[in-house]
Amino acid sequence: MSTVTSNSAHRSETPPDPQGTPAASGTPPRTAGTSAWRIVAAREISVKLTNRSFLLSTLVTLALIVGAIGLQLYLADSMGKITVAVADQQAGRIADQAEQLAVQADQDVEITVRQESSAAQVREAVRSGDAEAGLLFEGGRWVLVGDTGQNDIAATWIGAAVQSKALADNAQAAGTSLTALTQGAEVKHVLLSADETPEGAVRMTTYFFGFLFYLAAVLLGAALATSVVEEKQNRIVELIASSVPLRSLLVGKIVGSTLLALAQMALFCLVGIGGLVATGEQDFLADISSGLGWFLVFYVVGIVVLACLFAAAGALATRSEDIQSTTTPVNAITALVFIVGVTVSGNVREILSFIPLTSTVTMPARVLAGETAWWEPAAALGLSIAAAVLIVGVSSRVYRRALLQTDRKLSFRQVMKLTD
Repeated sequence: MSTVTSNSAHRSETPPDPQGTPAASGTPPRTAGTSAWRIVAAREISVKLTNRSFLLSTLVTLALIVGAIGLQLYLADSMGKITVAVADQQAGRIADQAEQLAVQADQDVEITVRQESSAAQVREAVRSGDAEAGLLFEGGRWVLVGDTGQNDIAATWIGAAVQSKALADNAQAAGTSLTALTQGAEVKHVLLSADETPEGAVRMTTYFFGFLFYLAAVLLGAALATSVVEEKQNRIVELIASSVPLRSLLVGKIVGSTLLALAQMALFCLVGIGGLVATGEQDFLADISSGLGWFLVFYVVGIVVLACLFAAAGALATRSEDIQSTTTPVNAITALVFIVGVTVSGNVREILSFIPLTSTVTMPARVLAGETAWWEPAAALGLSIAAAVLIVGVSSRVYRRALLQTDRKLSFRQVMKLTD
């Protein structure tokens, strides 16, 4: 605080230049607030883009997303394909019929028949892994052979094919037809809310964006707090404060961190959308498109609030060792928002969707699920913005008052008793 006072006194004693230029008194000219925050934001972005930890965390997250997409492609390609070993043509025809039944049910199943010369060789093919299952007719009944466990695809569709063949044989023996025998056995599937997003898509999208919000808040928030305390610990902030208004310094750091968070989110979303297209999930992408805009809007507001909180937490610390203790409450809030956002449902989610910060995840999830009236997301966003203005104001006051206290660690209560 003594630095600010001396600077103020020095400026008051130095007569202004008649032309409006800074007096040649040795005091660095203060950069205009409208341009200072842009300079700070550009510097914040350039520093982060050259920071090894930031780049590594981004690459690791991208690798996880690409790996998840690759795993999904692999599972989709392999789980629907099985080989069935048979010892006669009748078993082969049943295996072929099983595949036809799966296709009729709109299931991506491919069954390959492996012809063996005997039942012993069928069992050996299954035991060695050359076939996922074997089909034998023994003791007047069909036997599905597995190795260490039952193959669900074989059990479902070969079982259905065997039942269909048995019904056809029994109907012929009774002098009737399979169509007459199964009349009235069909089930028509009707969706009561066909225009709403499926529940599984809502859960997956909510988890994805909730995780991105948590990741951006933790990584960028910790980097922001570290940047603040390093400038404070090295007393560089005293020189910066003589040229740049502290409010502009805070705004620049928040803008830079928010833009980086948005850039990260856009990159991750583009990779995720590319993965959906690559896996043939265009229908899933169409289902979630209605809520993507709301996720983005609430994401921006939430990141701005958390950036302010992390900057204030960094200003409370005096040394790098103090960051963990001063940022712990903010990290706890971030974790709570993520956990609550992806786990709650029903009336609890409806209530939390109007509470600032928790609405960052819960309200877009409700919009995606088709649970909201037209005014609800707008009202929740208005409440979030109002809370953001209040939090930004308080955080800015803490930041300005604590930043130049370079000789001691302060608590929130102590900072609020100081004057600007």
